[in-house]
Amino acid sequence: MSAAAARSVPELFLQQVERQGERLAIRYKEHGIWRRVSWRQYGAQARRVAAALLAFGLRPQENVAILGENRPEWLYCHIGVQMAGGVTVGVYPTSAPEQITYLLQHSEARLAFAENAEQLDKLLAIIGETKLERIVVWDAKGLWGFASERVGFFETFLEEGDALAASRPQAVDERLSAIAPGDTAMIIYTSGTTGPPKGAMLAHRSILWVTEAFLSVNSVRADDEVVSYLPFAHIYENLISVFGAQRTGYIVNFVESLDTLFENLREVSPTYFASVPRIWEKLASAVELRMADSTWLKRRLYRLAVAIGRRHARARLSGGAPGAGLSLAYWCARWTVLEPLKRRLGFERTRIAVCGAAPASPELFEYYHALGIPLVEGYGQTESTGVISVNRVERPRVGTVGEMIPGIEVKLGEDGEILTRGPHVFKGYFKDPELTAQTVDGEGWLHTGDVGAWDEGYLRILDRKKDIIITAGGKNITPAYIENKLKFSPYIQDAVVIGERRKYLVALVLIDEDNVIKFAQDHRIPFTTYEDLTRNPDIVRLIESEVDRVNKTLSQVESVKKVALLPRRFYAEEGDVTPTMKVKRRALESRYAEQIQALYAS
Repeated sequence: MSAAAARSVPELFLQQVERQGERLAIRYKEHGIWRRVSWRQYGAQARRVAAALLAFGLRPQENVAILGENRPEWLYCHIGVQMAGGVTVGVYPTSAPEQITYLLQHSEARLAFAENAEQLDKLLAIIGETKLERIVVWDAKGLWGFASERVGFFETFLEEGDALAASRPQAVDERLSAIAPGDTAMIIYTSGTTGPPKGAMLAHRSILWVTEAFLSVNSVRADDEVVSYLPFAHIYENLISVFGAQRTGYIVNFVESLDTLFENLREVSPTYFASVPRIWEKLASAVELRMADSTWLKRRLYRLAVAIGRRHARARLSGGAPGAGLSLAYWCARWTVLEPLKRRLGFERTRIAVCGAAPASPELFEYYHALGIPLVEGYGQTESTGVISVNRVERPRVGTVGEMIPGIEVKLGEDGEILTRGPHVFKGYFKDPELTAQTVDGEGWLHTGDVGAWDEGYLRILDRKKDIIITAGGKNITPAYIENKLKFSPYIQDAVVIGERRKYLVALVLIDEDNVIKFAQDHRIPFTTYEDLTRNPDIVRLIESEVDRVNKTLSQVESVKKVALLPRRFYAEEGDVTPTMKVKRRALESRYAEQIQALYAS
């Protein structure tokens, strides 16, 4: 049955539960052992949550907050809220109390689910400033003996739902049947790179439509497996681990933590893996780090195999056919080096690999295609219910974000801004009709704020409209293009290019800590702290040499003339980056104003 046959997201979910029954739906690791949850168990738990919410007195279209890392309880509550006619409001687990206060005040949530004692402490610190009447905690560890009239534990909460279900067996179904396709299913608060987060309202209708359209582009199957680790407060992870699974019935594997992602990848070996550029970049850097520690022979074989792989990938991606000699060389490289490497990374079964949520360099995609991993880029935003375009695995074009998903309209404005119209466009911003009217015009066009260009039917993203730099000489520069090239260096984790109304470009650089430490150890460079490392002349020269290498691929006006190594790591909690690791450019320019001025003063 297609998503179009369902009127709401939980209705689609229950159709899949009925269809799949005892088949595996969720796998999660606990105390070193992988635990299993069947579709029937998944559905039963979500229904128990819905009944408990009705017992609490949840009103139709009322907002419920969820604060925690990825785990099965997140999904039970997510779907349970929607089944009870409510609206899910995800909160990033890295959020500081002040950020949580804003979201709870703005959403007016009366009930919040919290993962553990750490997240509960945040909520208790601000509860007086919110409308919270009830906090339900999933993990009681460390809270034995704790008592509060407004705090309860998950199992007790579910028992309240069981009691309601026993006395009113049709209560959940009645609320479910009352959900209209145009009702709000969830509010996703945007990352807020330039101001307070905005609550984007996504309707059941839009989610169902986008899920169907997205999955029709690169087809997935019920026997596919994905890995879940990106935050559920973001639309990207919902598309992959919630809506896609509900539509097709594939298996969702939860990592133990972000720290164990690479280990869990090897254990699961997903057939479908979607991630953000930072993770794909980190994986590539980890390979480089391991190869630097390897023997001379292994290093040479790796470099040779990747070089052959790149040539083969370029020939194939350009639409041509690799020659017989190159094909033979690639066959040898593949079976002696590249396939074993894919197994070590956990990608030997991967049919579909997607990079999205932020820009990435073309070199990144070429590298993974050289390894034989079919990495493609997609584009979308919360306001488009997550997707506007995506490359097809069978015909990708590196450097673009692919072709439009079927059934939508896309055009470029006079200033190059990407505009889109169709059933994927969101309902609007919660409690902000003025901003909604500025974002979606009277003809239904969503103004994305991104500047793009067409490339023979493929869409190319140039940069955020507000981030384009106009130099003192009047040249328009797209900093994201330069930054992505810099970030492909194994020694550079992030970069912010600056030059508005200036004579030349400079960059703030965040070093890749693991690789730079390895470089320092190999070259006997002394250091004690992270800041020491960034101030060492040898490390500064290392980064400058990486910037010089990138400059050779750029025009004169795009070249970065000077760099400053930032003395501290980026933290989402301190406003340096968003929870999906996109740099908050304006915040960093303000924080490091003196360093920027020094780059232009000398």
